[in-house]
Amino acid sequence: MADAVESIIKCAIEVHGSAVLALPGGTTPVPIFRELANRNLNWSGVTLLPTDDRLVPIDHVLSNAGLIRRFFGSTEARLVTLLDDDDGIDTVGYSASRTLRTLRWPLDLVWLGMGEDGHTASILPGPDFEAALNRSSEHRACSVVPDPMPLEAAVARITLTRAALVATRCLILTITGEKKRLVAERAFREGCASTVAIGRVVAWAQAPAVVFWCK
Repeated sequence: MADAVESIIKCAIEVHGSAVLALPGGTTPVPIFRELANRNLNWSGVTLLPTDDRLVPIDHVLSNAGLIRRFFGSTEARLVTLLDDDDGIDTVGYSASRTLRTLRWPLDLVWLGMGEDGHTASILPGPDFEAALNRSSEHRACSVVPDPMPLEAAVARITLTRAALVATRCLILTITGEKKRLVAERAFREGCASTVAIGRVVAWAQAPAVVFWCK
């Protein structure tokens, strides 16, 4: 996986002069982050942002931006966060969308994870589920209040919308375990009719999704 991301970064810099990557949170990407951060790359030409985040300070254990900073902060990569200190649940989506409009689109890589319920980024079940999937391309981010709240991270979220997630030259999904593999395979078969986020996102992707899976 680190080899694949390294190749994407090098190609993007060669063609566009820079590379813009959206990275996932969670535990699955941690060993890949560790390996990738040690690669000898032109990090000064790389911009990193989270695909989603929790509405917590960047130094909080639940912060996805904080996770990216822990591994890539010692490189020269630029980190773009989805949260401002003054953002609340009512303003964070608009604020993040303004920030995202300053980046070069389409992105060079959107790297997704997936929960056992089929959610990806923070497109979780609840009142904001359809909005995160169906908002127009001008809305690149929206706030999400999951219902029910995940026990491991019972906080509101900010997520890139489906329109933003699929606006990428490369789409990669990393998952572990047999249960997630079965959920993903079913979601891919269902496509646009899927009831889970990963199925709907991949069905609308502009680039073929590449899946990295291990037990």
